[in-house]
Amino acid sequence: MTDSYQHGGMSLLDFHRLNIPERPVTDFSVNLNPFGMPSVVRKTWHKFVEEAGKYPTPDGRGISHFYQQRFGIAPENILGGNGSTELIYLIPRVIPFKRALIVTPSYHDYERATSMAGKEIKHLALHPEKDFFFPSSHRLSEALRDVDALWLGRPNNPTGTMISKELILTMAARFPETWFFIDEAFVQFTEEWEKESLLLEEPLPNLLVIHSLTKFYCLPGLRMGAMYGSSDIISRLRYAKEPWTINGIADRIAPQLAHLPDYEERTTVLVRQERQRFIKRAQALEGIDAFPPTACFVLCRWKRTRNLDDLLKHLLSHGISVRDCRNFRGLTDNFFRIGLRTPADNDLLISTLSSFVGAKA
Repeated sequence: MTDSYQHGGMSLLDFHRLNIPERPVTDFSVNLNPFGMPSVVRKTWHKFVEEAGKYPTPDGRGISHFYQQRFGIAPENILGGNGSTELIYLIPRVIPFKRALIVTPSYHDYERATSMAGKEIKHLALHPEKDFFFPSSHRLSEALRDVDALWLGRPNNPTGTMISKELILTMAARFPETWFFIDEAFVQFTEEWEKESLLLEEPLPNLLVIHSLTKFYCLPGLRMGAMYGSSDIISRLRYAKEPWTINGIADRIAPQLAHLPDYEERTTVLVRQERQRFIKRAQALEGIDAFPPTACFVLCRWKRTRNLDDLLKHLLSHGISVRDCRNFRGLTDNFFRIGLRTPADNDLLISTLSSFVGAKA
Protein backbone atom coordinates (compact mmCIF):
# COMPACT_ATOMS: atom_id res chain seq x y z
CA MET A 1 0.00 0.00 0.00
CA THR A 2 1.22 3.51 -0.82
CA ASP A 3 0.17 6.87 0.54
CA SER A 4 -0.19 8.53 -2.87
CA TYR A 5 -3.57 8.38 -4.58
CA GLN A 6 -3.50 5.97 -7.53
CA HIS A 7 -6.11 5.10 -10.13
CA GLY A 8 -6.39 3.77 -13.64
CA GLY A 9 -5.81 6.15 -16.53
CA MET A 10 -2.50 7.44 -15.10
CA SER A 11 -0.04 5.92 -17.58
CA LEU A 12 2.15 9.05 -17.69
CA LEU A 13 3.33 8.25 -14.17
CA ASP A 14 4.57 4.84 -15.28
CA PHE A 15 6.30 6.28 -18.35
CA HIS A 16 8.27 8.59 -16.05
CA ARG A 17 8.85 5.99 -13.32
CA LEU A 18 10.11 3.36 -15.77
CA ASN A 19 12.09 5.87 -17.83
CA ILE A 20 10.25 5.13 -21.07
CA PRO A 21 9.66 7.84 -23.71
CA GLU A 22 6.03 8.97 -23.66
CA ARG A 23 3.76 7.77 -26.46
CA PRO A 24 0.02 7.29 -27.04
CA VAL A 25 -1.38 4.20 -25.35
CA THR A 26 -4.24 1.79 -25.75
CA ASP A 27 -5.54 2.09 -22.21
CA PHE A 28 -6.58 -1.13 -20.48
CA SER A 29 -6.06 0.41 -17.04
CA VAL A 30 -9.61 1.79 -16.81
CA ASN A 31 -12.89 -0.14 -16.68
CA LEU A 32 -15.17 1.61 -19.16
CA ASN A 33 -17.68 0.65 -21.83
CA PRO A 34 -15.73 -0.57 -24.89
CA PHE A 35 -18.16 1.27 -27.20
CA GLY A 36 -17.28 4.64 -25.68
CA MET A 37 -19.86 7.26 -24.79
CA PRO A 38 -23.35 6.90 -26.30
CA SER A 39 -23.81 8.61 -29.67
CA VAL A 40 -26.64 10.75 -28.26
CA VAL A 41 -24.07 12.58 -26.14
CA ARG A 42 -21.90 13.41 -29.14
CA LYS A 43 -24.85 14.40 -31.32
CA THR A 44 -26.40 16.73 -28.77
CA TRP A 45 -23.22 18.04 -27.13
CA HIS A 46 -23.62 21.50 -28.68
CA LYS A 47 -26.92 21.90 -26.82
CA PHE A 48 -25.26 21.34 -23.46
CA VAL A 49 -22.27 23.64 -23.80
CA GLU A 50 -24.40 26.66 -22.89
CA GLU A 51 -25.08 25.07 -19.52
CA ALA A 52 -21.54 26.02 -18.50
CA GLY A 53 -22.74 29.63 -18.37
CA LYS A 54 -25.62 28.84 -16.01
CA TYR A 55 -25.97 27.58 -12.47
CA PRO A 56 -26.94 23.88 -12.34
CA THR A 57 -29.63 22.58 -10.02
CA PRO A 58 -28.17 22.57 -6.46
CA ASP A 59 -28.89 18.86 -5.94
CA GLY A 60 -28.22 17.45 -9.42
CA ARG A 61 -31.85 16.93 -10.29
CA GLY A 62 -30.97 15.58 -13.74
CA ILE A 63 -29.28 12.56 -12.18
CA SER A 64 -32.37 11.85 -10.07
CA HIS A 65 -34.44 12.03 -13.26
CA PHE A 66 -32.21 9.38 -14.85
CA TYR A 67 -32.79 6.93 -11.99
CA GLN A 68 -36.51 7.65 -11.96
CA GLN A 69 -36.87 7.07 -15.70
CA ARG A 70 -34.49 4.13 -16.07
CA PHE A 71 -35.09 2.23 -12.83
CA GLY A 72 -38.38 3.62 -11.52
CA ILE A 73 -36.74 4.96 -8.35
CA ALA A 74 -38.62 7.76 -6.61
CA PRO A 75 -36.66 11.04 -6.21
CA GLU A 76 -36.81 10.81 -2.42
CA ASN A 77 -34.87 7.53 -2.58
CA ILE A 78 -31.96 8.77 -4.72
CA LEU A 79 -29.12 11.22 -4.15
CA GLY A 80 -26.93 12.27 -7.07
CA GLY A 81 -23.23 12.92 -6.71
CA ASN A 82 -20.16 14.13 -8.57
CA GLY A 83 -19.34 10.53 -9.37
CA SER A 84 -19.99 7.71 -6.92
CA THR A 85 -16.69 8.42 -5.17
CA GLU A 86 -17.98 11.72 -3.78
CA LEU A 87 -20.79 9.78 -2.13
CA ILE A 88 -18.41 7.14 -0.73
CA TYR A 89 -16.68 9.95 1.17
CA LEU A 90 -20.01 11.48 2.26
CA ILE A 91 -21.30 8.27 3.86
CA PRO A 92 -18.88 7.93 6.80
CA ARG A 93 -19.16 11.65 7.56
CA VAL A 94 -22.92 11.34 8.05
CA ILE A 95 -23.83 7.76 8.95
CA PRO A 96 -23.35 7.04 12.69
CA PHE A 97 -21.22 3.92 12.70
CA LYS A 98 -18.06 3.28 14.68
CA ARG A 99 -16.31 0.31 13.07
CA ALA A 100 -16.56 -0.89 9.47
CA LEU A 101 -15.77 -4.25 7.92
CA ILE A 102 -14.08 -3.90 4.52
CA VAL A 103 -13.71 -6.88 2.23
CA THR A 104 -10.23 -6.79 0.69
CA PRO A 105 -8.85 -6.40 -1.84
CA SER A 106 -11.36 -3.78 -2.89
CA TYR A 107 -11.69 -0.19 -4.05
CA HIS A 108 -9.24 1.75 -1.87
CA ASP A 109 -11.58 4.69 -1.25
CA TYR A 110 -13.81 2.65 1.07
CA GLU A 111 -10.91 2.45 3.49
CA ARG A 112 -9.62 5.95 2.82
CA ALA A 113 -13.03 7.57 3.33
CA THR A 114 -13.70 5.60 6.51
CA SER A 115 -10.28 6.38 7.96
CA MET A 116 -10.53 10.09 7.14
CA ALA A 117 -13.84 10.22 9.01
CA GLY A 118 -12.13 8.82 12.12
CA LYS A 119 -13.87 5.44 12.07
CA GLU A 120 -12.26 2.10 12.89
CA ILE A 121 -11.68 -0.54 10.22
CA LYS A 122 -11.65 -4.34 10.24
CA HIS A 123 -10.60 -6.32 7.16
CA LEU A 124 -12.02 -9.54 5.74
CA ALA A 125 -9.55 -10.94 3.22
CA LEU A 126 -10.37 -12.73 -0.03
CA HIS A 127 -7.69 -15.15 -1.20
CA PRO A 128 -6.20 -15.85 -4.64
CA GLU A 129 -6.00 -19.57 -3.79
CA LYS A 130 -9.81 -19.52 -3.77
CA ASP A 131 -10.08 -17.25 -6.85
CA PHE A 132 -11.05 -14.39 -4.51
CA PHE A 133 -14.51 -15.91 -4.00
CA PHE A 134 -16.58 -14.32 -1.27
CA PRO A 135 -16.76 -16.10 2.10
CA SER A 136 -19.56 -18.35 3.23
CA SER A 137 -22.56 -16.92 5.05
CA HIS A 138 -21.20 -18.36 8.32
CA ARG A 139 -17.81 -16.66 7.94
CA LEU A 140 -19.45 -13.38 6.93
CA SER A 141 -21.82 -13.56 9.90
CA GLU A 142 -18.91 -14.10 12.27
CA ALA A 143 -17.03 -11.14 10.80
CA LEU A 144 -20.09 -8.89 11.15
CA ARG A 145 -20.57 -9.55 14.85
CA ASP A 146 -18.08 -6.95 16.06
CA VAL A 147 -18.68 -4.18 13.50
CA ASP A 148 -21.61 -1.90 12.74
CA ALA A 149 -20.98 -1.28 9.02
CA LEU A 150 -19.91 -3.20 5.92
CA TRP A 151 -18.35 -1.91 2.67
CA LEU A 152 -18.72 -4.25 -0.26
CA GLY A 153 -18.43 -4.05 -4.04
CA ARG A 154 -20.65 -6.23 -6.18
CA PRO A 155 -19.07 -7.02 -8.44
CA ASN A 156 -15.95 -6.34 -6.43
CA ASN A 157 -13.23 -4.15 -7.91
CA PRO A 158 -10.53 -5.29 -8.70
CA THR A 159 -11.18 -9.02 -8.14
CA GLY A 160 -14.30 -9.19 -10.34
CA THR A 161 -16.03 -11.57 -7.93
CA MET A 162 -19.70 -11.25 -7.04
CA ILE A 163 -21.59 -11.92 -3.82
CA SER A 164 -25.22 -12.93 -4.26
CA LYS A 165 -28.07 -10.51 -3.72
CA GLU A 166 -29.82 -13.07 -1.52
CA LEU A 167 -26.89 -13.25 0.87
CA ILE A 168 -26.72 -9.47 1.23
CA LEU A 169 -30.46 -9.25 1.93
CA THR A 170 -30.21 -12.12 4.42
CA MET A 171 -27.33 -10.43 6.28
CA ALA A 172 -29.10 -7.05 6.29
CA ALA A 173 -32.13 -8.68 7.90
CA ARG A 174 -30.01 -10.69 10.37
CA PHE A 175 -28.03 -7.60 11.45
CA PRO A 176 -30.61 -4.77 11.44
CA GLU A 177 -28.35 -2.49 13.51
CA THR A 178 -25.50 -2.82 10.98
CA TRP A 179 -25.10 -0.56 7.95
CA PHE A 180 -24.55 -2.18 4.56
CA PHE A 181 -22.86 0.04 1.95
CA ILE A 182 -22.99 -1.85 -1.35
CA ASP A 183 -21.14 -0.46 -4.35
CA GLU A 184 -22.72 -1.52 -7.65
CA ALA A 185 -20.64 0.68 -9.94
CA PHE A 186 -20.10 -2.22 -12.38
CA VAL A 187 -23.32 -4.17 -11.94
CA GLN A 188 -24.68 -3.36 -15.42
CA PHE A 189 -21.77 -5.27 -16.95
CA THR A 190 -22.74 -8.53 -15.22
CA GLU A 191 -24.95 -11.40 -16.41
CA GLU A 192 -28.68 -10.86 -15.84
CA TRP A 193 -27.87 -7.76 -13.83
CA GLU A 194 -31.49 -6.62 -13.58
CA LYS A 195 -32.24 -9.75 -11.53
CA GLU A 196 -29.14 -9.23 -9.41
CA SER A 197 -29.04 -5.49 -8.75
CA LEU A 198 -30.13 -4.14 -5.39
CA LEU A 199 -31.21 -0.96 -7.19
CA LEU A 200 -34.35 -2.83 -8.18
CA GLU A 201 -35.20 -4.03 -4.67
CA GLU A 202 -37.32 -2.17 -2.14
CA PRO A 203 -35.09 0.10 -0.02
CA LEU A 204 -34.08 -1.16 3.41
CA PRO A 205 -33.47 1.14 6.40
CA ASN A 206 -29.89 -0.12 6.91
CA LEU A 207 -28.75 -0.52 3.30
CA LEU A 208 -27.33 2.01 0.83
CA VAL A 209 -26.61 1.12 -2.79
CA ILE A 210 -23.96 3.16 -4.60
CA HIS A 211 -24.12 3.33 -8.39
CA SER A 212 -22.11 5.00 -11.14
CA LEU A 213 -22.97 6.36 -14.58
CA THR A 214 -19.25 6.80 -15.32
CA LYS A 215 -18.45 3.16 -16.09
CA PHE A 216 -21.30 1.79 -18.15
CA TYR A 217 -21.93 4.97 -20.13
CA CYS A 218 -18.21 5.77 -20.51
CA LEU A 219 -18.38 9.34 -19.19
CA PRO A 220 -15.57 9.50 -16.60
CA GLY A 221 -14.88 13.18 -17.26
CA LEU A 222 -18.40 14.24 -16.30
CA ARG A 223 -18.49 12.51 -12.87
CA MET A 224 -22.01 11.18 -12.35
CA GLY A 225 -23.21 8.73 -9.73
CA ALA A 226 -25.86 8.24 -7.08
CA MET A 227 -26.90 6.55 -3.83
CA TYR A 228 -30.15 4.63 -3.38
CA GLY A 229 -31.75 4.03 -0.02
CA SER A 230 -34.69 4.69 2.27
CA SER A 231 -36.16 8.19 2.12
CA ASP A 232 -35.10 8.82 5.72
CA ILE A 233 -31.40 8.14 5.23
CA ILE A 234 -31.30 9.79 1.80
CA SER A 235 -32.83 12.90 3.37
CA ARG A 236 -30.10 12.98 6.03
CA LEU A 237 -27.38 12.57 3.43
CA ARG A 238 -28.92 15.21 1.17
CA TYR A 239 -28.97 17.70 4.04
CA ALA A 240 -25.27 17.11 4.76
CA LYS A 241 -24.07 17.15 1.15
CA GLU A 242 -22.62 20.33 -0.38
CA PRO A 243 -24.79 21.96 -3.07
CA TRP A 244 -23.79 22.34 -6.73
CA THR A 245 -21.26 19.50 -6.81
CA ILE A 246 -22.80 18.25 -10.09
CA ASN A 247 -21.96 20.50 -13.02
CA GLY A 248 -24.63 21.80 -15.36
CA ILE A 249 -23.55 19.74 -18.37
CA ALA A 250 -23.70 16.49 -16.38
CA ASP A 251 -27.04 17.57 -14.95
CA ARG A 252 -28.48 17.94 -18.46
CA ILE A 253 -26.87 14.87 -20.01
CA ALA A 254 -27.89 12.35 -17.31
CA PRO A 255 -31.58 12.09 -18.37
CA GLN A 256 -30.48 11.44 -21.96
CA LEU A 257 -28.96 8.15 -20.82
CA ALA A 258 -32.22 6.67 -19.55
CA HIS A 259 -33.55 5.51 -22.93
CA LEU A 260 -30.70 3.69 -24.68
CA PRO A 261 -31.87 0.06 -25.03
CA ASP A 262 -29.78 -0.66 -28.13
CA TYR A 263 -26.60 0.73 -26.53
CA GLU A 264 -27.22 -1.27 -23.36
CA GLU A 265 -27.93 -4.50 -25.25
CA ARG A 266 -24.89 -4.19 -27.52
CA THR A 267 -22.71 -3.52 -24.49
CA THR A 268 -24.04 -6.52 -22.58
CA VAL A 269 -23.47 -8.85 -25.53
CA LEU A 270 -19.98 -7.54 -26.32
CA VAL A 271 -18.73 -7.65 -22.73
CA ARG A 272 -20.11 -11.15 -22.20
CA GLN A 273 -18.44 -12.45 -25.37
CA GLU A 274 -15.11 -10.73 -24.71
CA ARG A 275 -15.07 -11.78 -21.07
CA GLN A 276 -15.38 -15.44 -22.07
CA ARG A 277 -12.98 -15.18 -25.01
CA PHE A 278 -10.31 -13.16 -23.20
CA ILE A 279 -10.17 -15.25 -20.03
CA LYS A 280 -9.74 -18.44 -22.06
CA ARG A 281 -6.82 -16.97 -23.99
CA ALA A 282 -5.25 -15.30 -20.95
CA GLN A 283 -5.33 -18.52 -18.93
CA ALA A 284 -3.36 -20.21 -21.72
CA LEU A 285 -0.41 -17.85 -21.25
CA GLU A 286 2.60 -19.12 -19.34
CA GLY A 287 3.57 -16.92 -16.41
CA ILE A 288 0.18 -15.25 -15.89
CA ASP A 289 -2.66 -16.23 -13.58
CA ALA A 290 -5.98 -14.82 -14.83
CA PHE A 291 -8.90 -14.96 -12.38
CA PRO A 292 -12.45 -15.62 -13.62
CA PRO A 293 -14.31 -12.29 -13.98
CA THR A 294 -17.97 -11.33 -13.75
CA ALA A 295 -17.78 -7.76 -15.05
CA CYS A 296 -15.76 -5.79 -17.65
CA PHE A 297 -12.31 -6.33 -16.17
CA VAL A 298 -9.94 -9.21 -15.40
CA LEU A 299 -7.55 -9.45 -12.44
CA CYS A 300 -4.23 -11.13 -13.26
CA ARG A 301 -1.00 -12.03 -11.47
CA TRP A 302 2.43 -11.83 -13.11
CA LYS A 303 4.63 -14.87 -12.39
CA ARG A 304 7.14 -14.99 -15.24
CA THR A 305 9.62 -12.72 -13.40
CA ARG A 306 9.80 -11.47 -9.83
CA ASN A 307 8.91 -7.87 -10.67
CA LEU A 308 5.72 -6.68 -12.32
CA ASP A 309 7.67 -3.69 -13.65
CA ASP A 310 9.23 -6.03 -16.21
CA LEU A 311 5.80 -6.61 -17.73
CA LEU A 312 4.66 -2.99 -17.37
CA LYS A 313 7.78 -1.79 -19.19
CA HIS A 314 7.24 -4.30 -21.99
CA LEU A 315 3.62 -3.28 -22.43
CA LEU A 316 4.23 0.48 -22.28
CA SER A 317 7.04 0.12 -24.80
CA HIS A 318 4.40 -1.32 -27.13
CA GLY A 319 1.85 1.40 -26.34
CA ILE A 320 -0.30 -0.58 -23.88
CA SER A 321 -1.24 0.43 -20.34
CA VAL A 322 -2.71 -1.88 -17.68
CA ARG A 323 -3.59 -1.19 -14.04
CA ASP A 324 -0.79 -1.88 -11.58
CA CYS A 325 -2.65 -3.32 -8.57
CA ARG A 326 0.23 -3.48 -6.13
CA ASN A 327 -1.23 -0.56 -4.16
CA PHE A 328 -4.32 -2.64 -3.28
CA ARG A 329 -4.30 -4.35 0.10
CA GLY A 330 -3.61 -8.03 -0.53
CA LEU A 331 -2.36 -7.62 -4.12
CA THR A 332 1.26 -6.60 -3.62
CA ASP A 333 2.48 -9.85 -5.18
CA ASN A 334 2.60 -8.59 -8.80
CA PHE A 335 -1.13 -8.31 -9.49
CA PHE A 336 -2.48 -6.21 -12.34
CA ARG A 337 -5.92 -5.57 -13.83
CA ILE A 338 -7.11 -5.42 -17.43
CA GLY A 339 -10.20 -3.47 -18.49
CA LEU A 340 -11.78 -5.25 -21.46
CA ARG A 341 -11.97 -3.28 -24.70
CA THR A 342 -12.99 -4.10 -28.28
CA PRO A 343 -12.12 -7.51 -29.78
CA ALA A 344 -9.32 -5.97 -31.87
CA ASP A 345 -7.82 -4.22 -28.82
CA ASN A 346 -8.08 -7.35 -26.71
CA ASP A 347 -6.36 -9.38 -29.43
CA LEU A 348 -3.57 -6.78 -29.49
CA LEU A 349 -3.09 -7.13 -25.74
CA ILE A 350 -3.00 -10.94 -25.86
CA SER A 351 -0.49 -10.78 -28.71
CA THR A 352 1.73 -8.35 -26.79
CA LEU A 353 1.54 -10.45 -23.63
CA SER A 354 2.39 -13.53 -25.67
CA SER A 355 5.47 -11.86 -27.15
CA PHE A 356 6.86 -11.69 -23.60
CA VAL A 357 5.55 -14.72 -21.78
CA GLY A 358 4.92 -17.25 -24.55
CA ALA A 359 2.13 -19.79 -24.48
CA LYS A 360 1.76 -23.15 -22.80
CA ALA A 361 2.64 -26.19 -24.91
